[in-house]
Amino acid sequence: LAAIDLALSGMGLAYVFEPLVRADLAAGRLVQVLPQSAIEEPGLFLYFPRRAAMAPKLRAFVDIAQEIGRTPSRAPGR
Repeated sequence: LAAIDLALSGMGLAYVFEPLVRADLAAGRLVQVLPQSAIEEPGLFLYFPRRAAMAPKLRAFVDIAQEIGRTPSRAPGR
């Protein structure tokens, strides 16, 4: 993930599912800074401003992401 690569190169924070960075945390390459807000389940997390005049492209992306989040996961071929 690009966010992890950027965090590893000292460019900022990465808010990611903990198992994705477990080895980097154990090796000291990354440091957990907000353990009380750790992501415990994989998924898509969106942060966007709530305003009446949301850009149409952002609105479409948010709508699709919410729909995907409501759809139960299915194993391939089932």
